[in-house]
Amino acid sequence: MSSRRSVLVALAILGTAPSALAQTIPGCNPRLPVVAHHPGGAVVKLPAGDALPVACATQTGFETSETTLAVTGKGTLIFSPAHSENSLARSVDEGASWTLTTPKTEQPTGFWNTVDPDLVVDRRTGRLFWAHATGPVRDEAALPHVNPLPQGAGFYLAAAQGFQVYSSRTDGRSWTTADYSTAPTGDWEKLAAGPPRPSSTGAPQPRGYPDVIYLCANSPLEVSGPGRLCYRSLDGGRTFAIAGFASPSVGQPQDVCPPLNFEAPVVDSAGTLYQSVTCQDADYLLTSHDEGSTYSWTKVPGAPTGSPTSGPFLQLAVDDAGNLYGLWRRGGLIYLIVSRDHGPKWSAPMMVAAPRVEKVSLPALSAGAPGHVAIVYYASSDPNALELTAYVTQTADALDPRPLLYSGALNAPGRPIFHDYGLQDAPRADFIGGSYDKRGNRFWAGVVKQLGPPNSSEHISTTGLAGTLEFSSTTPSRLP
Repeated sequence: MSSRRSVLVALAILGTAPSALAQTIPGCNPRLPVVAHHPGGAVVKLPAGDALPVACATQTGFETSETTLAVTGKGTLIFSPAHSENSLARSVDEGASWTLTTPKTEQPTGFWNTVDPDLVVDRRTGRLFWAHATGPVRDEAALPHVNPLPQGAGFYLAAAQGFQVYSSRTDGRSWTTADYSTAPTGDWEKLAAGPPRPSSTGAPQPRGYPDVIYLCANSPLEVSGPGRLCYRSLDGGRTFAIAGFASPSVGQPQDVCPPLNFEAPVVDSAGTLYQSVTCQDADYLLTSHDEGSTYSWTKVPGAPTGSPTSGPFLQLAVDDAGNLYGLWRRGGLIYLIVSRDHGPKWSAPMMVAAPRVEKVSLPALSAGAPGHVAIVYYASSDPNALELTAYVTQTADALDPRPLLYSGALNAPGRPIFHDYGLQDAPRADFIGGSYDKRGNRFWAGVVKQLGPPNSSEHISTTGLAGTLEFSSTTPSRLP
């Protein structure tokens, strides 16, 4: 299909946001397709006078890989990683311009895709937390005394062992480092932040910072684990101590649960820690009422297990009211489930991808204010496409049995930006991500934009792409 025809088809499928909508965010483009719809792909025509949101996106100008994005309490955008896995991009003007920020104390790497950088913001305080896996092997550019390695050997030889967590209370201008580079953890480290349980429960209470910070990673080895170990910080990320193993743990079912199948933990307003894992026979919700020390395991009904090594994997998010959301891929589409009772009961799955879009890849789920849920993903309206477009789907009404959804493309579908080359080329994107702002009603996504195919050295030129859907006062959050 030609690029011109692809654009025309996409516009016909998704509709175009009205150009009359006032735009206050850089990079807004009324020509990018946006559509209102219900679950199942049923397109909604808004009442007269109501306006669709406009899709907005800007490039960071820095090479990137496995991306996450956070929004500070002051609205500063922080994009991970940028230029290398040792630095981030920072924007104080909603993406109009970007600069680099780097922790002063850091174990560097010269390789892409060896440290699984993960960035989160504690939305209650605005403090940023960024984590790296660390490792003993580095290339000559990073550490001159290390012998240079063969071309393309970085991914296979840069062993990950231990972690560092960098925290910033200055909107990403400066960072404090917690060094645990000898910890018994490997890769796939994921962060979470949230309040402790009340002191009346006897739970340990943070000192000098109101919330608990968690880091969970494979243990003791990268990739293979076989365990999944969680640390916690009670002093705002300055120091960490072992909380406990999510796997193996007491009460764990007799099932095969590879450590790479654990997704990011989340913490609700009562201090309960949740994790999800896709195992061979079922998907499970792990719930901890003691800051990650012990867990109960509950099957999540209807979630597809697929392969124990390739998913599709169940993801979790929790909104400010403590409602849990789950997301999975099936048949090239994405499905959302909702729990109002912290996990025992879930809604029926809702297919929430943009209408007539399929081949969904790398979806990432986020939640903000009550009922506010967003997903960033790659997809295509062409079932045979190898190159994909970045999309955002979001709603302010996820608790409704038939919520009103808005989906928009962050790049012209006729000019797709991502091809999954697997392990052959670098940098690659094992995951993408995004987050809500402090109020919990504006979502920002961070994705990898590839600038061309791999070169003769198997290197892909990339840049970060940060995007959002801009809503106006005439954009309804729900319909009668």
